[in-house]
Amino acid sequence: MEKKKITESRTRLALLATLSDLHHDPVNYDLDRLRAIVTNLAPDLLCAEITREIWEGEDLSQAAVEIREALVPVVEATDVVLIPVAPNSDRFADFAPEFGWRRGLVQAIDRALRWGQRQANTPEAVNGKLFEKYCHPLCLLTERAWTAEQRRAWDEQNKLIADYIFRAIRRDAGRRVLVAVQCQRIHKLGPLLKAHKDELEIVDFRNL
Repeated sequence: MEKKKITESRTRLALLATLSDLHHDPVNYDLDRLRAIVTNLAPDLLCAEITREIWEGEDLSQAAVEIREALVPVVEATDVVLIPVAPNSDRFADFAPEFGWRRGLVQAIDRALRWGQRQANTPEAVNGKLFEKYCHPLCLLTERAWTAEQRRAWDEQNKLIADYIFRAIRRDAGRRVLVAVQCQRIHKLGPLLKAHKDELEIVDFRNL
């Protein structure tokens, strides 16, 4: 009986990679498509890359475009509950060096990543295994071009995001949870979340 109770309380969770300002480009995975995905999935909880301070404030201009123009409108029009999970407003690009050869290298890798995102084109491809094999090595190369302090800050931020997700899950176990974050975070958050398989069932976003 106890084992059955634990199984029933496991949370179904899906990660959905977003493309930041690239959603404005002429790709099939644009803001309209992102809005449609979240609307159709209708998760109980939507963990989004926004700080509590910005979410609870009156000015969302500092929020990322995919949150401001896609996720928030869905939340306002549905029963989906948005959970802010960002400890601060820093995003992947904010960790890039400001000058020198490291900055040039990061910019070159970023162009390759954006090319790959455009080629992937659809949300299914961007969140698929083939793009993962292309994207994640580029993200790791980018991180290697950062300073040790920047890498530590990035890792710590992702650990905090995972902690905030777990807090939300534990407050309301057994829900359907969609975690919408930059695609660069997926290879960081994935292992952190999978370490808690006793509490989570991680599924493809289409199977949420």
